[in-house]
Amino acid sequence: MSELGRAPERPKPSFMRRRRLLHPIHHEDPMATMGNLFDIAILMGVGLLIMALSSFGLRDLLSNADTTIVKNPGKPDMEIITRKGGKITRLQQTGQQAEGSGTPVGTVYRLQSGEMVWVPNAPGQ
Repeated sequence: MSELGRAPERPKPSFMRRRRLLHPIHHEDPMATMGNLFDIAILMGVGLLIMALSSFGLRDLLSNADTTIVKNPGKPDMEIITRKGGKITRLQQTGQQAEGSGTPVGTVYRLQSGEMVWVPNAPGQ
């Protein structure tokens, strides 16, 4: 005790010591942060995939609606991609010709703009 009956003053702890006293000591696994980095990488990968699909005009593939996409229409490498009820099918044009007999179901017209329009026959024709 000092002359006046008080205890001697202790020096104030430094900033880092005060900070350590405020936060309890954690004995965490140093690799725990790697798991968090993996989660972030997965989220970024999914985000990039969605951005790529939307930039190629394939945003319809992300919705639940039935979709038909025609790639390279009228060319030898034309493809038709359809999604019906969650099942995606890809049809490629072949050089084969069909033969047989049947009934006409309509008429196809090519417009001046290059578009092709199919007009179905009226019932009973």
